[in-house]
Parts: sequence; structure tokens; C-alpha cells
Amino acid sequence: MVRIRGVYAVLGGEAIMWVGVVGGVLLGYVFSHGVCLHAVYDVSPLGLLLIIIIRNASFALVVFLVSYSLFIAYFVLFVEGLYVGFSVSFTVRSLMALILLLPHGVIELLGYSLFALAGVKYHSGDVGYLRLLVLGIAAIVVAAFVEAFISPSVARYLFGRALCGVVI
Repeated sequence: MVRIRGVYAVLGGEAIMWVGVVGGVLLGYVFSHGVCLHAVYDVSPLGLLLIIIIRNASFALVVFLVSYSLFIAYFVLFVEGLYVGFSVSFTVRSLMALILLLPHGVIELLGYSLFALAGVKYHSGDVGYLRLLVLGIAAIVVAAFVEAFISPSVARYLFGRALCGVVI
């Protein structure tokens, strides 16, 4: 029974974060009104991979440390989802921004949800959190590879060579 609850908690975390992402995209779509704040950094895919891993690992650590309860974990995941969705919506200026997040987002959000559940277990004294941390780290690293190497190709294919007039 505990294993099933853990699966539901992880899936719940992922669902909550996707609700945040969709909400952020919708907010950005409403407020952007033709504005594009996209900045492209001239970074190689390996450099981008390193940046993504550092950023995602930092956020995952915060999620782990503050997850005293599922409510707090879900709140943090939701707010991060809002931030990501809002940021991406300015780049693409379309609800199609969600498609850019799908190749890596499902795996990345799964990793964050595993970190959230691991934090809840750690703070409650359950020793089963280590396995969740290892799985969460693996998910974050795999998602970073997909985000650095596959997501840009998907963006180029779907939106041509330019996003907001900036060549990618």
C-alpha cells in the first residue's frame, strides 16, 4: 500500500507542476501581447547541458529540502511550473510553447516529483528516500540531455529557424 501511495504522490506532483506550466503559458500569452523577451545565448549543446544540469539539480535540491509535506512540495512544484510556463510563453508567443516542453518536460517533472516525495519521506523519518533520490537524479540528467540535444531540434522543426525573430 505504501508503494502505491508513493506512485500517486509522484504522479500528483507531476500533474500539479504541469497545471502550473499550462497556467504560466496562459498568463504569459495573455500578458505578452506581442512582446518577445527571448534572449539566445551562444552556447554549445554540451555547455547548455551543463547549465541545465546545474539549474535543475539546484532546484531539485531545494524541492528536497523544503518538502516537509506533500502540500509544500506540490506548492513549490506548482510555482516553478508557473515560472517555466510564463517564461516559455514569451519566447514562442503561442500556446504551442507547451510542445517545446514535452520532449524533456515529462522526464524532468518526474525527477522533481521524485525529489519532492524523497523530501517528504526524509523529513518524516522514512529510510526509503535514498532510492527516490537516485531515481530523481537519473531523471534530471536524462531530461537535461533531451533538453540540450533534442528539444532545440523540435523547436526548429516546429517553428522554423526563428523564434521571435531570433535565429536558433
